[in-house]
Amino acid sequence: VLIVVSLLGYLGNVIALLAVNAYVTFFEIGMGPVPWLIVAEMFDAKYVATAMSVSCQVNWFCNFIIGLVFPYMNEHLGPYSFGPFALVLLGVFTFAAIWLPETRGTTPEELQEMLIKKNASVVYHNLNVEANHNPVDAEWRLAMDQIKKEEEEAMQTGTYNYGFQPITATPGLRGSQAFEP
Repeated sequence: VLIVVSLLGYLGNVIALLAVNAYVTFFEIGMGPVPWLIVAEMFDAKYVATAMSVSCQVNWFCNFIIGLVFPYMNEHLGPYSFGPFALVLLGVFTFAAIWLPETRGTTPEELQEMLIKKNASVVYHNLNVEANHNPVDAEWRLAMDQIKKEEEEAMQTGTYNYGFQPITATPGLRGSQAFEP
């Protein structure tokens, strides 16, 4: 609000600068890190790196688009060019308040169970699509069941690889050949 009032000429430019700095400060200690926390809590440990990578790419792509579009918005909307961002923020707040589950004190597995129960009809329908009994599909399902069984056994024995392997250097080799996972 202070930014818009300053851009309309009712307050000095120093107030606009202070308002922008206050916005960035409170954003970074408030809502700024929330998307990163949501991604980290919504996926199993072995998928977090991939999910974070995708969310980071989407974030930077959206920032790029905003950087391209904002000069045109500023030209046509003038001091009200922050209005569309306020509407998007209102939509995000509504989404978070209504549809995001409370994750305090839950493990990722408990969170997934809660989401599956909430969306059971969709999950059940998607997991049991067998319109044509293709032998390749049956073989694939058998292979996936075997992999799942092996992973569950490895988790129970404590030997499951969550995707984090130490990188060791081989003496005497140079470049990328010296390192192997």
